[in-house]
Amino acid sequence: MSINRDKFGALLFLCLALVYGLNVGDIPLLFGDEDAPFNARTLPTALAWILGVVSFVQLVLPANQEAGSLSNAFRGLKWGRVVVLAVLMVFYGFTIKSLGFPLSTALFLIGGFYTLGERRPHVLIITAVGVALAFWGLLSLLGIYLQPGDLFYWISNNA
Repeated sequence: MSINRDKFGALLFLCLALVYGLNVGDIPLLFGDEDAPFNARTLPTALAWILGVVSFVQLVLPANQEAGSLSNAFRGLKWGRVVVLAVLMVFYGFTIKSLGFPLSTALFLIGGFYTLGERRPHVLIITAVGVALAFWGLLSLLGIYLQPGDLFYWISNNA
């Protein structure tokens, strides 16, 4: 039996929906929210159900003849870019505490944009720094504090 890429994707999303739905119960509720009609678990539960139903329907519907086989779906993809972006994400995770949100996010975005083909240095730097600072400012306006990082505190104490 062969499986095409649409059925394989639907099967992956069905597994994701099941795992996500089983872990919704671990979301902590505020005191007194257990009987509330809308609480912290409502939207994740709805999302898990919707994802599960849609992926199950995709699995049981007849296969798309144009989808092709699963092995053909992965041919011709640029796997080097995928690996570089994965390494950048790991780098971002390791550096966000020490370099801080603005600097590590800007470096991640510069590396990501470069990997995806942007080569003009002024566009890389202006876009990455602008997005990182704008997002940091937006989060601070919403009352979400992200530390500038250990490097910022080290520089400010030694200056």
